[in-house]
Amino acid sequence: MAAPTAQAAGRAYYVSAVAGSDTNSGLSATQPFKTIQRAADRTRPGDTVFVMNGTYGDLNREGVVQISRSGAPGRPITYRPLPGHDPVIAPVTGWNGILVVGASYVTISGLSVRGPSDSLTLEDAEVGSKPTGPAFNTNCIFIRKDKVSGRVPHHVTVRGNHAWDCPGAGIASDTADHLLIEKNRVHSTSWYTSHATSGISVLHPVDVDESKSTKIVIRENVVYDNETKVKWARCDCYSDGNGIIVDDTLHLQDGGVPYKGRILVENNVSFDNGGSGIHAFSSSRVDIRHNTAYYNSRSSRMESYGNIFALKSKDVRVVNNVSYVRPGEKTNITDRNVDVTYDYNIYYGGLAPEVMGPHDIVADPKLVNPGTSPDSDFRLQESSPAVDSGTRTGTSVDHEGTSRPQGAGWDRGAYEYTAH
Repeated sequence: MAAPTAQAAGRAYYVSAVAGSDTNSGLSATQPFKTIQRAADRTRPGDTVFVMNGTYGDLNREGVVQISRSGAPGRPITYRPLPGHDPVIAPVTGWNGILVVGASYVTISGLSVRGPSDSLTLEDAEVGSKPTGPAFNTNCIFIRKDKVSGRVPHHVTVRGNHAWDCPGAGIASDTADHLLIEKNRVHSTSWYTSHATSGISVLHPVDVDESKSTKIVIRENVVYDNETKVKWARCDCYSDGNGIIVDDTLHLQDGGVPYKGRILVENNVSFDNGGSGIHAFSSSRVDIRHNTAYYNSRSSRMESYGNIFALKSKDVRVVNNVSYVRPGEKTNITDRNVDVTYDYNIYYGGLAPEVMGPHDIVADPKLVNPGTSPDSDFRLQESSPAVDSGTRTGTSVDHEGTSRPQGAGWDRGAYEYTAH
């Protein structure tokens, strides 16, 4: 088996759930470790952990692997499959599939994380889901500060992963900075948790530097079928289950210092989620642009969340999105917003928008084959009113990496029209 070269100046570690042993050196594909944790505990800046075929289950209460060692600028520690391999990280009784705790300059790329939801039932979760234990609360990928040392994770990249069937969050962060969450597929999460999670969520980000530039980016992800079906223990009510949420950057819930960086949510496709497609809650300095959201707010347990919107927020820009709303549900919400602007969006279906910008329109966006199945097609037809009618933004490529613009102007939504 040919061994790929790791990053410059870094060491390669190999892991095999099938043929490995934690007494091996882990330094070749013929002498792999058995657990990802064994490799994680030995990594240094620039190292790469190659994960080989097999199913990787829980090691302890925290889950399958806990990443606490940091890389360095230009020398991240990377976790990825060995080329040609398709391993599955499968937490069952622990809190997480992959936990990044207080570690920085870490990249998680191309991994599959499958939770145990297919072996759970709603009836059992309604009785057994408690906020203090991992049962029914397992997250796929979670990034948080180290509660002992206080270290805040930063410069963490989560790219190209498949996260599904986790009863808790899909991909989530709490108290982190400098995040890139891109090109992931996240679905069927949050069903049984008592923590009110979502498909992708960024909660309570904190600044590790004084930069006010864009430091957190959520882009080119596909999120669907995420819904909370158990009451949130904090309020004994149903909440969240969104596709994507930027949550409380103002720190009104925990009394912290408001986050000074900007957050960008772009080129995502979010459909058939229980809560919103995409929204900012109690947040500021957020740009939501060039996204396509379809038939969200499906939960019958909650009041309509809207499709793409901001709530209790300020300095939020909602631009160039396609919002195709489930019949009878809210399009957007204006409650307690300050300096929140909408423009160049297309709305269709659902209730009339509570707010519209000067270039927003209500019209059928004419998507190729929209629906709630994973193989739905949310690209634009040639006759779509979204084609060439948007405004120029800093988003130079679309959801698939196609350059913008392709025609006379920038298109609205996650996809730039090209002849199919």
